Amino acid sequence: MRRGRLARTTGAGAAHRGAAAPAARAWARRVAGVALLALAAGCSAPSGPPAIRLGSPCAGCGMTIEDLRFACERRAGSQWRAYDSIECLLRDGGVAAAFLADYDTRTLHAADSLWVVEGSFPSPMGGGLAAFAARAAADTIAARTAGRVARLADFAVPEAR
Repeated sequence: MRRGRLARTTGAGAAHRGAAAPAARAWARRVAGVALLALAAGCSAPSGPPAIRLGSPCAGCGMTIEDLRFACERRAGSQWRAYDSIECLLRDGGVAAAFLADYDTRTLHAADSLWVVEGSFPSPMGGGLAAFAARAAADTIAARTAGRVARLADFAVPEAR
């Protein structure tokens, strides 16, 4: 019996089986690496801000956030600060790492990708500021409210920039 085993491991098939083992190990390492990358990606922190919750307090004035059309937030260190209006965000000195809600969809977008309208319409703090993803929508609201359209940084006070 023992001789039969030796014959199997030393025959022509041994070279084939020996070559297959390293290839199988390499394939297993690749699969394990891909699985680890997928796991790491799933565990990483989200790149954008968390959703703003209605009823939470504004980080700037303390009022309750009641209208997501005007809500916004920014990263401050490792925390996110939510605001009921763009005016509170600006007073708090936060244009960097800011996200504004698109007035029409109420979805958050990076502030530098949106158009901000300052017009005569009611906003939570009375400043008449609202953000729009589409320039055409911003222009329409600005024309209706005797307003102006610009980027958020253009509304920031110099010491907050």
